[in-house]
Amino acid sequence: MHVVAAALLLCPLAGATDTWTNIRTGVDYLHRTTSEPQDIYAVRVDLTVPNVGVHASANEDGVERHTTTSTFADRADVLVAINGDWSDGNTPVGMAISDGSQWHDHIGDDTLGSRWGYFACTATKTCTIDAELPLDEAWWFSTPTIAPYRYFQAVGANGEILISNGTAESGCYDTAQNPRSAICLQADGTTLWLIAIDGRSSSADGMTCDETRDLLLELGCWSGAMLDGGGSTTLVVEGDVKNNPSDGSLRTVSNHLGIVYSDTLDAECVVSSGRWCDGTVIGTCQGGRYLGAGDCAAYGAGCEEDGDYAYCVDYRCPGGSGTGTSCLDASNVAYCTDGQYSEGDCGVFGLSCGTDSGGAACMDPRCEAGPHSAFCTDAGLYAMCTDGVYAEGDCAAYGQVCWEGDAAAGCEDARCPNGPDSQDCTEAGVLESCAAGSYTARDCRAEGLECDTTAGCVAAGSVDSGTPSADDGALPGDARRLDEIGGCGCEQRGGAPGASGFAVVALLLGRRGRSRRS
Repeated sequence: MHVVAAALLLCPLAGATDTWTNIRTGVDYLHRTTSEPQDIYAVRVDLTVPNVGVHASANEDGVERHTTTSTFADRADVLVAINGDWSDGNTPVGMAISDGSQWHDHIGDDTLGSRWGYFACTATKTCTIDAELPLDEAWWFSTPTIAPYRYFQAVGANGEILISNGTAESGCYDTAQNPRSAICLQADGTTLWLIAIDGRSSSADGMTCDETRDLLLELGCWSGAMLDGGGSTTLVVEGDVKNNPSDGSLRTVSNHLGIVYSDTLDAECVVSSGRWCDGTVIGTCQGGRYLGAGDCAAYGAGCEEDGDYAYCVDYRCPGGSGTGTSCLDASNVAYCTDGQYSEGDCGVFGLSCGTDSGGAACMDPRCEAGPHSAFCTDAGLYAMCTDGVYAEGDCAAYGQVCWEGDAAAGCEDARCPNGPDSQDCTEAGVLESCAAGSYTARDCRAEGLECDTTAGCVAAGSVDSGTPSADDGALPGDARRLDEIGGCGCEQRGGAPGASGFAVVALLLGRRGRSRRS
């Protein structure tokens, strides 16, 4: 271990004294004291380090859960440990997952469920701090931050989220100064902070919820939440309790969160953090620790990989794919997410089941080309269906027109010479270009250059006079409309960046070619 100058890592607040200690590669410990007085203890973790892993309490009463944070740190063999969620008796209130096993559900109380936060990570250490129900029955109508079945470690976060997308959330249920425990992620999603704040003593006032939130913002956090506080607040680093628990002794708490560190990576690990397939057998490592393997075939399933993640695929999954979808009939849809099979009745939402090249989904009846489609309406509006959800926007409101070809649709600037991706030369030597529907003009002659429809602005005489013109055939850079030459067979995206208030996306749909200029 070695102590490093605070100024090299983080500028302390006025009146604050920061002392940093490097614990391991990517793991740094901060002790901050202030004149208010405050006594703050924090660990910053670089989740990109292969030797670093995350571990939440397993459902082992008196061993990893319902015990002191120090006991958890010792028995789970973690480098750093902090207390977890507020408890309702011996069990946490919020979600609890350990090594892929969910042993407590996210809080279901309607009065708190939409506000009670959680911290969760995948096996590949993609982490999130959120409050939305991660396994909502209607999840297929939205895009979750993390695929719903990939949570591998999780603890509930004791109430409201403090910071979301870099923005301070308003207020908190507790305005008194107390000992606090908190967790947060910086904007890159790979820097994790675990924080303990002393209180209820002459040497430390403690903080309110809002003061805790402001501290997390000062540390550079993009998302953040509180853990259980008061006498539960405990931070353990390398077996030592760093803070001064306000009870005068360590309190038994419902669950905990730990940081594991492997000095050497286990030889069995194909990846340092993630899952992989070996035939039908699925193996798992986290932070270089080999956590074991299981045979999907024992459940009549196969194994499927997605990058550094793998999952068992239910034999009922459409097409044998872990992400397959199909319509069972006009109303019912079957789908798989990470190999988990489910069925849904679209009729409950007044929808029908539709399918196209993007798969099946519950579909708005206005999605005439399928649940994953984009097209121009008869009124010249741009329409888009995403997983069966219909939306439309008026290109004309942004000085654009709706364009639709054999395989694409979108908005384009009305000045585009011959389609959303085209260029042409005016008689005055100006090169007019459109890329993804966004228009630009360049005066080649004013720059002492010649305008060439294919090559753009070029030095005089640099273009072979024998080069066929755009009128001679469909060349690369052909300036004619895609619907006139049968489409380019590639994805097109329309609309100037930031210009429209609706998503302008073009999809490969194989629709009939037509162009609307209204």
